[in-house]
Amino acid sequence: MMKFSDETISILKNFSGINQSILFKPGNVIKTISPQKTVMSAAVIDEDISGRAGIYDLSRFLSTLSLFEDPDVDFGGDKFTISSGRRKVDYTYAAENMIIIPPDKEINLPAIDVSMKVAWSEIQAVIRAAGVLQVGDISFTGDNGRIVMAATDSKNPTADRYEVEVADYGGDPFDMTIKVENLKLIPADYEISLSSKGMSHFKSDKVQYWIAVQSN
Repeated sequence: MMKFSDETISILKNFSGINQSILFKPGNVIKTISPQKTVMSAAVIDEDISGRAGIYDLSRFLSTLSLFEDPDVDFGGDKFTISSGRRKVDYTYAAENMIIIPPDKEINLPAIDVSMKVAWSEIQAVIRAAGVLQVGDISFTGDNGRIVMAATDSKNPTADRYEVEVADYGGDPFDMTIKVENLKLIPADYEISLSSKGMSHFKSDKVQYWIAVQSN
């Protein structure tokens, strides 16, 4: 028997926005990957998962948990038993061939061109601005002694643009773009690493994301 903490529930809700399914594996790390393979995420959780269990519809599973107050979750041979007091639900595992499963091995960026630490308040402001301005890209630009994170349309030079200066910079100019739809992050401050080879890495204390980038 185990209980999912509020923090783990928040991570699972975040993961459900990346991939509707998930495969739990023994240990304290959970992973997900988007169907398009453009986003992968891994998180260290407080719980120690005892078994291997697939969930096809993670949002449905989380809604089932919400039917109970502080439920116990038991990983059985072919199903979860979710219970609280005199109430319980048997929730059957999904077949693993129905789930897009992330690779076991760690992902390493091909070559890191630039790294910076960015506060969540600045990341959140740019993501929100992208929604208000109805643009689909988040760009990172390094030039003139600074790194700027901006909400923009990379294919339209006359598009409206919202930007925040996030770091000082003394290297060669660069311009890299991430699709807003791929930037689904748990609220946290992040160390962001960018590679012109097509990948970025967002790392917080407990959760990290590998997200596809386009070098402009």
